[in-house]
Amino acid sequence: MGSAKKRMRAVLALSRIALVITLVIALAAAIAEETGDIESAAAQAATVQPGETATEVESTTEEITEEPTTTQAPTTTQAPTTTIPPPAIYGVREIHVGRYGAVAYREGVSVTDSAGQAELAVDSSQVNTDVPGEYKVVYIATSTSGRETRVTARVVVSGATEEAVAELVAPVLEQLIREDMGGEQRARAVFDWIRTNITYNAVGERDGALDAAYRGITLRRGDCYTFFALAKVMLEQAGIDTIGLERVPAPARTEHFWLLVNIDEAWYHLDPTPLLHPAPNEGFLMTESQIADYDPFNWGFYYKYDPVQLPYGVKPAA
Repeated sequence: MGSAKKRMRAVLALSRIALVITLVIALAAAIAEETGDIESAAAQAATVQPGETATEVESTTEEITEEPTTTQAPTTTQAPTTTIPPPAIYGVREIHVGRYGAVAYREGVSVTDSAGQAELAVDSSQVNTDVPGEYKVVYIATSTSGRETRVTARVVVSGATEEAVAELVAPVLEQLIREDMGGEQRARAVFDWIRTNITYNAVGERDGALDAAYRGITLRRGDCYTFFALAKVMLEQAGIDTIGLERVPAPARTEHFWLLVNIDEAWYHLDPTPLLHPAPNEGFLMTESQIADYDPFNWGFYYKYDPVQLPYGVKPAA
């Protein structure tokens, strides 16, 4: 009887132990389910503390297969780097021009631009065609992309030459002179053209007849020296002999220049400069006596000149 009770108590004790172990396993499984580590929880529950009876516990875990997660960096497509060439300038050359001449800077010059239409500017601020010498001109091409190209050229300004003046005068004479004209008609055509087309300007230079004639035919203005020089060149190119005369300073207060022209073997005074006071024949083919009487400013002789200026044998018409 006593031994039976002992066995009963032992069975009850084992049942309690089994119940405790079962509760521990259930609790561990719940914890493992939340943490995703069931095997670790079962192992923890199977650990036997000293004085406790180990019971084999079978646990199953479901294998969970997850698709691998791949994080790919965004792809950036970078356009290839291209270099836009600057505009190109063609046709720039060294320029030669006579004194007082006009310069055609853009003649024969062109611009190409791969980025669009380029603008061409010409910096000629350093060029002075009034003074012979060498100067620099700069061509500047600017593209629509903002790129710029510069090309420098030389401008050579030379003093007037007979060839240069003759080349400029020739087209005018072709319009004025006919082969059937006599000397007086030719002289009159040149005289009238100068009076009509050249403007009087009191500021002038005494730099030689060729330079003065060049200035007159290109600028179309000048003082009495310019009128005299241009008339001399044009008349001689028209086949009329001329002699240049200059006023003797005393008692006159200013200088003056005019011509003697040979018309039908007689020499006459010709003054192409516009006169403030009417002169005999308006200054065309005046005789020696006529210029002697002309004295609008009471200087004692407006057309006073030194006869030594005349070549040997030349005597103006009386």
